[in-house]
Amino acid sequence: MNKYEINEEIAKSAKEMNSFSDYKENSATNEYNSYLISFENNVNELINKYPQNINEEVLNLIEYYKDKYTKKLAFAINKHNSIECKMPSIMIAGPAKFNVRKKEKQNNARENFWKEYGDLFNEDNYYFKKIRNLISNKTIYSDNTLAVEKLKTKIADLEEMQKVMKEVNAYYRKYKTLDGCELLNEQEIEKVKTDMSYVTWYDSPFPTYALTNNLAEIKRLKERVDDITRLKERAENQNTNKYIQIEGLKVVEDATDMRIRLIFDNIPSEEIRTILKSNGFKWSPKNSAWQRQLTDNGIYATKQVLETLKEKI
Repeated sequence: MNKYEINEEIAKSAKEMNSFSDYKENSATNEYNSYLISFENNVNELINKYPQNINEEVLNLIEYYKDKYTKKLAFAINKHNSIECKMPSIMIAGPAKFNVRKKEKQNNARENFWKEYGDLFNEDNYYFKKIRNLISNKTIYSDNTLAVEKLKTKIADLEEMQKVMKEVNAYYRKYKTLDGCELLNEQEIEKVKTDMSYVTWYDSPFPTYALTNNLAEIKRLKERVDDITRLKERAENQNTNKYIQIEGLKVVEDATDMRIRLIFDNIPSEEIRTILKSNGFKWSPKNSAWQRQLTDNGIYATKQVLETLKEKI
């Protein structure tokens, strides 16, 4: 599993502001690692339990969710420690120097933190549930199902990016600096600062065109998901009137593999095979059929082929 940096200096400060005991070196990093070990052990148990549902595509998605968890958990731990650094507890500060209003703000920040990130510290967290659902599904994931899952993860990433860009821009408008912005880590802040220094007309860390392009990509990916879902539903509701009928030839739309298959009673002639190949169809020995992907283009190509073949069969 990839690991991300835990800010030990902030963790040490947080400990000193809330306890008289000494901070043990690398305590925060060790805590982070213990969560990762537990997470990975639980995932490996699932993989061993459902080996029949594991393939390369599923493993790639598992790695994606593992990386998302490790990155977000590191961010959450650093954010929590930064909240704890905002003000010492009353036993450290003493009653005379205790700022009640500032403490209320800190308490509100704590409450909001646990609402947003608390799930990450549970074994049955969001990312583990995603992996569990992926692995324990009784039906082995088909190509199109995995495609939709990957598209949805990409959409979620872009939507999260959109939110972060807007909030970072708001922070910059308010404070005229990115220093202290908890939405980005130190490396990300330095990168944005460098980008802004090279392009003098930037009036915000993330210019308008970046947000506009990101929204356009989100829209495009959502439309792709809708297309796949629509075509899958079409295939699941077979209608014999979808295509013209040709004796000795059966047309099947497979909702599982998302393929259009042409099944001939007899081996087609070389001329017909040439027509099929020129329209994107390939022979599938496994399915004893000529097939291509179930897409709008695939449906159009199938209708064109049938119009041609009705005069030749």
